[in-house]
Amino acid sequence: MPVYASSEELNQIMAELWAAIGKTHEMGPQLLQSKMIVQFHYREPDGRITVDCSDSTEMKVYTGDCSIKPIVEMFMKSDVAHEFWLGKISVPVAILTGKIVSKGPVNRALALLPVIKPAFELYPEIYQKHSKNAVAPT
Repeated sequence: MPVYASSEELNQIMAELWAAIGKTHEMGPQLLQSKMIVQFHYREPDGRITVDCSDSTEMKVYTGDCSIKPIVEMFMKSDVAHEFWLGKISVPVAILTGKIVSKGPVNRALALLPVIKPAFELYPEIYQKHSKNAVAPT
């Protein structure tokens, strides 16, 4: 069974996660300084999230198709994204093994991985709150 029950659920969870990331004092300002625009393409189920930090003042998060041109694009199965946010997958290794395919200057995005590491603590709660497939913690 896939980790996310539907594309809508996937987009909702990822949008809420990125909104929470943008509001934190430890992650938001550093991401804004990067001026990055990263687009995540998910499959099984399909989804797309665009995180736009280009104006340095406000992180904007878009779900689905949008007209903003990303600097970096990441393509992966939705289950790979779930494993990443649980801290179980190394992005560099996932890129090397083909679990994640990237386009653009991925080194700029990889440099931000330490910045978003605190989000690993936010994700499980957001996932549990919205997922139909979540197993209650024991």
